[in-house]
Amino acid sequence: MPSAKKPHIILIYPKTGMDFGSTVAPPHAVLTVAAPVDKEGYRVAILDQRIQRIDERALRELISDDLICVGVSSMTGTQIKNALHIAETVRRITDGRTPIVWGGTHPTVLPEQTLEHPLVDMVVVGEGEQTFLKLVKALENKESLSGILGLAYKDGAELKRNPNRPLMDVDDILPVPWHLLDVERYIHRDMYVKNRKRVLDIGQTSRGCPFKCGFCSSASIRGRKWRAKSVDNSLAQVVDTVRRFNLDGFWIRDDEFYINRKRAHEIFLGMIREKLDVSFYTSGTRVDVFLQATDDQLETMKRAGAHTLKFGAESGSQRILDVMQKGITPDMTRKVNLRCKEIGFVPSYGIVIGYPTDTFEDIHTTIDFAYGLKKDNPRAQLETFAQYTALPGTPSWSLALEYGLKPPTSLEGWTEWLYDDYDLEGEKLPWFSRQERVWLGNISYMSILANGLVNALDSIRSDAWRALAKMASGPTSWYFKTRLVTKSYKHVPELNLVRYLRHRLMYDSEKTYY
Repeated sequence: MPSAKKPHIILIYPKTGMDFGSTVAPPHAVLTVAAPVDKEGYRVAILDQRIQRIDERALRELISDDLICVGVSSMTGTQIKNALHIAETVRRITDGRTPIVWGGTHPTVLPEQTLEHPLVDMVVVGEGEQTFLKLVKALENKESLSGILGLAYKDGAELKRNPNRPLMDVDDILPVPWHLLDVERYIHRDMYVKNRKRVLDIGQTSRGCPFKCGFCSSASIRGRKWRAKSVDNSLAQVVDTVRRFNLDGFWIRDDEFYINRKRAHEIFLGMIREKLDVSFYTSGTRVDVFLQATDDQLETMKRAGAHTLKFGAESGSQRILDVMQKGITPDMTRKVNLRCKEIGFVPSYGIVIGYPTDTFEDIHTTIDFAYGLKKDNPRAQLETFAQYTALPGTPSWSLALEYGLKPPTSLEGWTEWLYDDYDLEGEKLPWFSRQERVWLGNISYMSILANGLVNALDSIRSDAWRALAKMASGPTSWYFKTRLVTKSYKHVPELNLVRYLRHRLMYDSEKTYY
């Protein structure tokens, strides 16, 4: 836990709007930035709005005259709304004396527009570990900011942006500074690794992805480069964290863990040698990469504890997969599904609907495809059928603009840029009519209730409450699954209540549901 003395630096991770149970992973976005300044001896406080209330009283208890800066991390959407509210409180308490530094994916992609906002003094662009450390030292010593790579800042009324910082050697990333968190708050039963009780997201063993999926922002942030830690460093990260916190399961958050099959295989062999007895989930798994694995490699994965693998199936329409530049076919996904069934992995499939040029014929094909995977492999998990949301810097951004997208012109405009909400005004999906956008919103919400609800409830800590919640949700999931399978999505008035409650409880409330 942080020192009893007041911090030199406060780092804040705002609520995302999807903060329930095991979705509340450690705030790695700020932990990686905290590690270098913590190592240099600065006192760092990390505030995570998903598990604690961050109001004026909480901030006043931390703010003092020797506070150097407050850092805020933000992705596009709800997190920006919450970040702005917190930043406004900081500004008021400090009378504008303390710099507010923004970082994360959204400020990285749109640094100038972000910097235009009066509640933003500086923006750390890209990987922030080295940039933020140099910024903190410069602020402490009242030095010029002009030579700090990867920084955008205000110089009086002028906005300035320094050259980008080169991508770092990932083996130079410091260990996660777990002592800055109450780690037990992030250890849980899990919606993916269902056979274990102490599961923790341990972060990344690699960064980036070499592929060019049109909806993914990795390319704009990390230049389609995949950089992996060495086998020894990756294995140490897993082993040390598992033993330190007595874990029986974990997540690996790599964009694509399995690109170098030899490296992955050696890590798994090391886990077996260490006799960890864990189950784990990997969030980035491509079907084409998986199909390249040998039987021996997959059996070794299984022995090491591989439990659930997240695959980007995306669509059942080959035409749409090609528009997405996904580089796979539906048949590849079907083969992966059967291979997972044979070996004993649980595949979890991501689906995207509403892409530019998508038709409802394509979407019906995708629904049939998704539930066909579930029929062929009953253990397979289907996630939300997410509406496509164009994000700046992604490969398909220009395609979305070509089809009529009019992006926000200010930071506040991005606060409602949600991937699964109704797009009644056509801001995000102008290539569909208003009625069609309602249908898309219905499909997305129905898929949450049909596919995601029971999985999410698996992360409830109390055995009694979990059993009761799953029993109560069963009929709801069955009902909406039946309506999806039969394509009965055009008139679903009962979703109005679901949408209202979801916004009140998740997006519009400061209350935590952890």
